[in-house]
Amino acid sequence: MRRLLFAISAAALWVASAGAAEIELLDVPGLAVKMVSFKGEIVEGDAKKFRDVVDSLDRVSVFLESPGGLVKQALEIGAEIRIRNFATVVSPDQECFSACGLIWVSGARRYMSPSSKIGFHAAFREENGEYKESGVANAEIGSFLTHLGLRIEAIRFFTVAGPNEFLLLTPESARVLGIEVYEQAGDEFTTPNQAPTADMFADRFMSYGIMRSRCQELFQLDKSIIDNGAQTSAEEGTRLVGAEKWVELWMSYLEQAKSQVRDKGSLLVCLETEARLRENGLPTGIDGPSFACSKASTATEKALCSDQNLWVRDRAMSAIFFYIRGIDNATMRKTMLADQRVWLKKRNACGDDTNCLDIVYGDRLRTFRDIDVSQPVNQ
Repeated sequence: MRRLLFAISAAALWVASAGAAEIELLDVPGLAVKMVSFKGEIVEGDAKKFRDVVDSLDRVSVFLESPGGLVKQALEIGAEIRIRNFATVVSPDQECFSACGLIWVSGARRYMSPSSKIGFHAAFREENGEYKESGVANAEIGSFLTHLGLRIEAIRFFTVAGPNEFLLLTPESARVLGIEVYEQAGDEFTTPNQAPTADMFADRFMSYGIMRSRCQELFQLDKSIIDNGAQTSAEEGTRLVGAEKWVELWMSYLEQAKSQVRDKGSLLVCLETEARLRENGLPTGIDGPSFACSKASTATEKALCSDQNLWVRDRAMSAIFFYIRGIDNATMRKTMLADQRVWLKKRNACGDDTNCLDIVYGDRLRTFRDIDVSQPVNQ
């Protein structure tokens, strides 16, 4: 990645000094990611020109240096970039203003540096030598940014300044507004996970809340780790946006969490929440399967101990087993326990094949999606 970012910066400087075409594919040997430079005013036909350049490409980073231009063309280019998961880059000390900023924010991965000049103002039209804001164009911008998943504060930031002024975006203000950026500083860079947005902290806070309220009995979590994760997320989120906005942010995630539990059930939501936290490198309060790995003796038990993805599934299955044993209805309990013994034989037949275990656990847990071990046994 460092090599790629160095090449990005070098290529951007080369384009500026060599006076290359407005939209050009740069051939940098040894890089799997293709680089396309976009330099100059955005004019009619640029969207088509851009599509022609990238038509046969899969992995692309788009380097931007532009004073802005036609909003419609920029939105078409931005849509192409987002649909195809291209990255966008404004290199150190380069400028990307107005409609160019709309292209940059469309990137699936957005790169900038503290010295990148990315500026926004309201869309405007010229009438009799005067600049007037265009309500139609600003509405289209708002709709586009909403589809990108940006919240209202970011949309306002992009459209509030007058035609003759700019609001400059910094890495810190991007995080306040919920815009995930990769920040370049020399040959080093900071990822969104390393410097999260306020929205990411709100998502983490609510994820830890779900783990604490819905998943404790299912996974037998280390509560101190869960509580610390929630507290850290709340403190950092509040630091970024202030107490009032912080509450508003995490409350919106609370509504999403309630909807997910209704639609999927607590079991699947707990499994997904733990996986999401773990995939982002965050602690989940789980340090092994449901049994002590020091006592693992069979190939299956040793395989379960070797794969973190299986730890949480084994813990969930163990909790469900004890849940079944607590059912008062003897006939129901006997039938379900017999089914569980059949499943155990199937699981053990996987031996040390972790892919097989993943499938077997996944299939079995999906059959129990309506069980909530935190609630009284349903007869």
